[in-house]
Amino acid sequence: MINLNAKQIASLDYTRLDNATLLSAVDLMSQHVQHSAVARQKLGTIADAFVGATTAYDVAYNPSQKDLLTDVLKNLDDNRDKAQTAWHENILAGQRSPNEQKAMIARQLVQFYKDYHLDTADEYMKQTTNISQMIQTIEGNATIMAALPTMGLDDYLTDLKQKNEAFAAKMAERTAGTVGQEKGVVAAARTEMEKALRNLIRATNVVSIYEGDGGLDSFIDTMNAEIEHFKDILARKGYSSGSSNSGTTNGGNSGTTEPTDPGTGTGSNENDNPSTDSGQGENGGGTTPTTPTNPDTPSDPGTGGGGDDDGDEG
Repeated sequence: MINLNAKQIASLDYTRLDNATLLSAVDLMSQHVQHSAVARQKLGTIADAFVGATTAYDVAYNPSQKDLLTDVLKNLDDNRDKAQTAWHENILAGQRSPNEQKAMIARQLVQFYKDYHLDTADEYMKQTTNISQMIQTIEGNATIMAALPTMGLDDYLTDLKQKNEAFAAKMAERTAGTVGQEKGVVAAARTEMEKALRNLIRATNVVSIYEGDGGLDSFIDTMNAEIEHFKDILARKGYSSGSSNSGTTNGGNSGTTEPTDPGTGTGSNENDNPSTDSGQGENGGGTTPTTPTNPDTPSDPGTGGGGDDDGDEG
């Protein structure tokens, strides 16, 4: 049954992302594909192709990735984790203050911590971005900022901010130092991964529309949450990434056309409707869309968006 209001995966202008940032994005998406039994069942070989292409991209980029993950970077992250934990413990304790105004401020801070999903187990870039956003929100609230010294929390916030910025600066430095390595095999692996990602997004959106049972809604919501995170990164770098669409679509098109690749002058709409196979999916669950006969072939992205992962996010 066709559902013209079905949820759709939004587009992401991944041509603007440098290799390290893009790898982080698609690795998270690949994990979601692997963890979604419904997605694997309904998308079959298209899902497998994306997971395989992402793994190949990761392997190709591995020499540069090793350079990123040096002992210096790890130590900076460990120090940041300690500062984040100290901040969390102290705002939790602040909720027990006998002073109701201070307790209320502490409750607000705890809510901010939850809202920005702070977790020391997150991958490097995601943690950097979330900490930065939380601190910006706190610093934009004059009432909270005035209360922090009286609550003994200002030093903890300053410490967390400084250590997050130190980590972001080192990450940018490491990434910039690997730009020259991102050639040949990495560019070819990226091209294949981008093609597999477009096919995955198109197929997901087609199945969502034509099956109309909402079975992929949870998977689509999860993918859109990741895409929104990386769109936010692009916005801070000064790029327009288009509007996301995690809700409904009109007539089978989410209205979020993938921006033009500056290297080719041609773009692609990830919500195009490829033909579908009326047969059963890999595991016998519904229809499995076939890979488009002539998928758009992206240009060689080279070194991506300048090799700055998230150093400008502090």
